[in-house]
Amino acid sequence: MNSEKLPELLNLLEDAKWIAIQYKNYQIDIPHLWYCLLSQKTKIWDLYSRLGIDNPSLFVLVEKEVAKIPSISSTTNENYGKQFSQRLNKLLEQAEKEAEDANNTHVSLEDICIALMEQKNNPITVYLRDQSINKSQILDVLGRRQSRKGEEEQVSVHYPSLEKYAINLNNLLQHQSTGNMIVGREKEMADIARILSRSTKHHAVLIGPPGTGRRTIVYGFVQKIISQIVPDHLKEMIVYQLDLGALLAGTKYRGEFEERLNGVIRDLLETQGQVVLYIEDIHQIVSAGKTEGAMDAATLLKPYLSNTKLTLLGTSYHAAYRETIEADPSLEKNFQRIIVSESDAQLTMDILNAHKERFEAYHLVTISEESMDAAIQLSRRYLTDRYLPDKALDLLDEACALKKIENRESERKIGKNEIANVVERLTGIKVQGVMESERSRLLNLGKLLRERIIGQDEAVDAVSQVILRSRAGIQNPKRPIGSFLFLGPTGVGKTALAKRLAEVLFGNELEMVRLDMSEYMEKHAVAKLVGPPPGYVGYEEGGQLTEAVRKRLYSIILLDEIEKAHPDVFNMLLQVLDEGRLTDSKGRTIDFKNTLLIMTSNLGSDKILHSLSTKGKLTDEIRKEIIEDLDNHFKPEFLNRIDEVLLFNSLRIEDMTDIVKLMIRDLQMRLSEQKVTLEISNGVYSYLAKKGYQVKFGARPMLRLIQKEIENPLARLLIENGKEKEMKISLTLGNDKLIFSSSFNNNEAI
Repeated sequence: MNSEKLPELLNLLEDAKWIAIQYKNYQIDIPHLWYCLLSQKTKIWDLYSRLGIDNPSLFVLVEKEVAKIPSISSTTNENYGKQFSQRLNKLLEQAEKEAEDANNTHVSLEDICIALMEQKNNPITVYLRDQSINKSQILDVLGRRQSRKGEEEQVSVHYPSLEKYAINLNNLLQHQSTGNMIVGREKEMADIARILSRSTKHHAVLIGPPGTGRRTIVYGFVQKIISQIVPDHLKEMIVYQLDLGALLAGTKYRGEFEERLNGVIRDLLETQGQVVLYIEDIHQIVSAGKTEGAMDAATLLKPYLSNTKLTLLGTSYHAAYRETIEADPSLEKNFQRIIVSESDAQLTMDILNAHKERFEAYHLVTISEESMDAAIQLSRRYLTDRYLPDKALDLLDEACALKKIENRESERKIGKNEIANVVERLTGIKVQGVMESERSRLLNLGKLLRERIIGQDEAVDAVSQVILRSRAGIQNPKRPIGSFLFLGPTGVGKTALAKRLAEVLFGNELEMVRLDMSEYMEKHAVAKLVGPPPGYVGYEEGGQLTEAVRKRLYSIILLDEIEKAHPDVFNMLLQVLDEGRLTDSKGRTIDFKNTLLIMTSNLGSDKILHSLSTKGKLTDEIRKEIIEDLDNHFKPEFLNRIDEVLLFNSLRIEDMTDIVKLMIRDLQMRLSEQKVTLEISNGVYSYLAKKGYQVKFGARPMLRLIQKEIENPLARLLIENGKEKEMKISLTLGNDKLIFSSSFNNNEAI
């Protein structure tokens, strides 16, 4: 607000700041100002006395309201009374309007007093109203009633239906401080002005995804009309927003809706084109009001769309517009489309800066630059099914709200960690850990994978390199993080590597979408991946692959036994491998750019086993034969899009010993939760490795052997002795048999 218009208020506002400093308040609010107005016994004290107000009682109320304002802790007074509160700013804006209405060039204390009565939920205003004081009485005492009468008569309602079922946006936005929230989008607003200036087909529709700011663009255009920065022929234009809910409410009988809408149309025609009717989600007019034998809103409006006295402005999104308005060529031809795309990072940052002060005032926090940058970057990375700037604004607002309810006045600063915390709440992904330690985890990815994957160093190294390229930004960002085809016999670690990747990259091995491709051998079953077409059973449920990825944007996709899938599946996967996206049966584009695609196959496993049994290793000739088998089974365009085709080795007896140690370590961890310590001698590992080693079946028989040799006896031992005391169990080897010995912590033998 212009301080030159506040000469009478400047000293009082300085005094109000001093009161805020004394009470350690971050913002200067209305109670601070009224504290000064009453304590200094200004002419407002005299005005209230003439109105019959008990000023001492009012002052006591004001003191209590000042004491209710949250205080903050700070080492310097500079952080106290730092800015005006949102409601004080609104009060000053309303006071400026009151001064203009009274033809005053400066805002007086009387104008502030009148403006206070426009506050709805302010405790001071409520107190005055309880004393039977209203704005009209104050105007009468000040002698301003006569000067306003002509204005009231001038704004009397001329269009009853329009006023009843629509909202005057010019009046609504005139005194709201929304102008600073509208950033950029000059092209779209210029397009609105251009279309509304046409002699024919002058109806504009803004089409774009939800969250891109379509309604804000309309409001921005109305602000331009209010500010008179539009072409001359548009300066007198008034925009009404149709309340479709009010128009439909209570229309039980045929003809009631038509009568209401025709009344709105008549009022619009009487305005001679000076009123624009704004319809949010304009596609709803196609079915609005359509009951048995009745016409919908679109049918009623259609004959008038060529009339220059009727102008429509609407918003919609692509799918709804295509299914409704575009489906009726005679309706669609009257509208001019304005495509609203997602805002880029720079525009979103400007929008966040425009909202920053409002968020800080509302939540009583301080928002850092890094938090706004994190809101943009993390929302783009993790909230891929939503759009900027809406999703970035949501993250920032949510972070401020979480900080506000913590009630820790000394830590009311919003940084990148607060934004990361919100993303974790929304997605379940450990974002904060990714931000802090992803670099070290990626550089040690091979080592982390080898902790659980035994005997497959070549496959581990290849996977690690592909992921490093992707994370470094070298690989095409439109493709998935990586795509692999794992070949090899059963039980050698193909699925285990996929689970370990999910755990290392995404924090949990459950972040994996696993599909058995033997279920998609028939042509009709392929549709289950993206969802059945409209009209078929299961359409509303969506696709098994697409819905799973929508719920887990960051995940491993494991397609087991890919060679068994129908050829159409491979045609579908081409789009995923090349462009990182797939369109489901509902027309939604599913983002696969943050997924890791792993396909497993048993093709050539018999040749691998034969080579190992006869020659002791996987020879180059066998490798070539396996590659030829792949070429014969899969199309070249499919194989060429895969990052790596990896051959898994059969497990050696040395590998089995390490695998036994891993399996027993997992068992020891489960037992420790029951306060049971299991100690194993080294000879036990070698004994189990030799006994459970089968080249043909890999590590799977080892699970059954450990269950039989260790877990079954352990289970009986635990149940026999109960779980009340801490127990120590030792497992040793004697006479080619496993020997169990156990004791409690007091060394009492069992």
